[in-house]
Amino acid sequence: MAPNVQTIADLTTRTRVTTGDVPPPLVGATTTVIGNQMFVFAGRLVTTRRMTNDMYILNLETLEWTRFIPPPGAERPPRPRYFHSANAYDDQLVIFGGMGYSRSSEDGLCALDDVCVFNVAKMEWRFGSIAPTLYNARARYAHLSSVSGNLLVIVGGQDMNNQYIPEINVFNIEKWEWIQVRPLSKQCGAYRSVCVSAELPAGILEGDAAAAGEYGFEDVTTPTSGKRQDSLKNGTDSNANYRMSYTPAASTVAKDSHSPIFLYSNYNFTDVKRELQMFAPPIKQSQFQLKDRSNEMSGSTLPPGLRFPSGHMLGYHMILAGTYLTPQHQVFQLWSLNISNLIWTKMETGASLSTGSWNRGVLHEAANQFLVFGNRDRSLLDDYNHRQTNFEHVVVINTECFGIYQPPKPSFAPVAQEMGLSMLNDTGMADFEILTRDGVTIPVNSMILAQRWPYFKKILESSKEDLEIDEKEAPESPSSQVATRKVSLSPSRRTMLLPEPYSIVFALLQFFYADNLLTAQQHQPNVLAQLLILSDMYIIPRLKKLASHALHQMLTLSTASLIYETAALSNEHPLQVRALKVMINAKKAMALQAAASQSSSPTTPKPNNLNLSSLSLSMPRSATPMINTGLNTPNTPSYKQPSEAGSSFFDFPNVAQTPVTPVSSPPPQPGSFFTLSSSKPKTPPAASKKAATTTKEKDSDSVSVGTKKGKVMTAAERRKAQEKLLNNYGPVNMSFGF
Repeated sequence: MAPNVQTIADLTTRTRVTTGDVPPPLVGATTTVIGNQMFVFAGRLVTTRRMTNDMYILNLETLEWTRFIPPPGAERPPRPRYFHSANAYDDQLVIFGGMGYSRSSEDGLCALDDVCVFNVAKMEWRFGSIAPTLYNARARYAHLSSVSGNLLVIVGGQDMNNQYIPEINVFNIEKWEWIQVRPLSKQCGAYRSVCVSAELPAGILEGDAAAAGEYGFEDVTTPTSGKRQDSLKNGTDSNANYRMSYTPAASTVAKDSHSPIFLYSNYNFTDVKRELQMFAPPIKQSQFQLKDRSNEMSGSTLPPGLRFPSGHMLGYHMILAGTYLTPQHQVFQLWSLNISNLIWTKMETGASLSTGSWNRGVLHEAANQFLVFGNRDRSLLDDYNHRQTNFEHVVVINTECFGIYQPPKPSFAPVAQEMGLSMLNDTGMADFEILTRDGVTIPVNSMILAQRWPYFKKILESSKEDLEIDEKEAPESPSSQVATRKVSLSPSRRTMLLPEPYSIVFALLQFFYADNLLTAQQHQPNVLAQLLILSDMYIIPRLKKLASHALHQMLTLSTASLIYETAALSNEHPLQVRALKVMINAKKAMALQAAASQSSSPTTPKPNNLNLSSLSLSMPRSATPMINTGLNTPNTPSYKQPSEAGSSFFDFPNVAQTPVTPVSSPPPQPGSFFTLSSSKPKTPPAASKKAATTTKEKDSDSVSVGTKKGKVMTAAERRKAQEKLLNNYGPVNMSFGF
């Protein structure tokens, strides 16, 4: 590849320089992320080979380092150590074990078995005495650790004789005592294994309801309420009337709810062996079971042997990062394992990690980013031989570009969401009306809209202060009335025009009432696309997350072009990159198919139309769908009248008046009460121009999402582009200008 040529993988990464009190090169230090901060604790200095107990804190937003020095009179930090463990528990950093100094041993070293906590909120250390029991963990270093609920789980490690410790120990952080120990029939250590706790939604483990209950998940076969079951049975098609964008689960995990732990190991690097076990924290004798899932792992390619790997759980994926060393390759690699189907996928990060010394990876879950620390000017092989970790530079990788991210959590219980949808159908609670572009009025409650939609609240308050109404021309229809008035709110009529079709407006109102995307109508691709655009225009963060999450899961070859342009208009860069990957892979697949057809029959002319449906099945996806949520809803019309006997609040309600023809008068000016365009519309990325013989052909075969005739698009022009995008999307009439 030619130098300085940017690939699609380079769009997911960027290299940054850290500032401030940058930590010196360290051996065996721990890196732990809590919130928007990363804590580097202890380790051995490379230059002097002296162990430290220093702590450095990195602000992940500014990438500025600060060295933490306890104030006078505060608790002193624990003794110096390295190859210990550090785990995040709420706003605390839990430290265990490692190798430290000893005055009694011949070599001056010893393994440690102490537990200490650093309170991030108070910035102070806390120690406590642990009563001796039969379950106390043996002193060790280079072990594995993970937090599940309120339990600290210690796996494996080595003693001072470099012998592996074949046991699993469990420490209750709240009670400050060791509560259980179990034998482990394998050798595990930091050199070749990772231990990750996974907080997964119900039913993710291959739909095994029994296993889900065993590992602390809710029973997915139990209905949440009889009302939902009744509403589904009354509908003509339950799957069409009700869909969840993700499996219902508690928005917060209880401390006494213990998530399963995944234990992955790779060894024998000349002929790599891979093992994957899953177990629940051993609390009672009957609950501990180590389930081997090694034979279930698959993928087009599997991870090579990674040295000193690190594991991180994000959404439905486990991210595996580590150093890959062979005579031909010395590189830091990232892989992802889809927990729902155990398929491995390599995360292509471009040229950023191909040169330099990159040594340690951490996950910034709040930003859906994976950070790799190192020095881009050093040699990876030299630093690996010294077990050296550098912190001068960091490569920031957007994991959402690979379909790996934390899905939005439900804000309310399912019964509350159902109640919200039922309130939308109750006209007795309405005190306001929304008028759609096709002349349909929808009664709503202004208080609910004001609570969920800040823009509506702002306009509502400003309209109460300014009641100037232009009554020069008496309107004859609701649509013409809205077009001639300067403001929409009056003492006599409280109506607002949303210049969108009924299907879009009703889907938006369903979100405001339920604070979620639940129905099949909301999960139609064109509806989701418009909801994503509206969420960006009016700064509705939760709607943007929900719509983006749903579009991520329905990204296929048939929807890639629509999702690409929608993501460009709504500033969703990760979603845009994923859609671009799908289209590029489709282009490569079509080229391969054309070449294969030409080679098989040289006399046959090149086919004009290729079977894209077959390609979509064989083409490798940029990221595997995270869970089968049933988002491929049936083909339902944009507007459906429910039957009299089987109607439910998941269907569209009957509309009393007959839809009228939209007005032909000019749209309101930006910033008025009737427009869906801001006063300063954003300028989307420019699209590549298409050749057209006439103006009419150009308007019908292309969509301009950037500038027009050298001028910034007005709100009306942008609206026209969005409408044309949603009405005419497809591979034939799309132009891409990434």
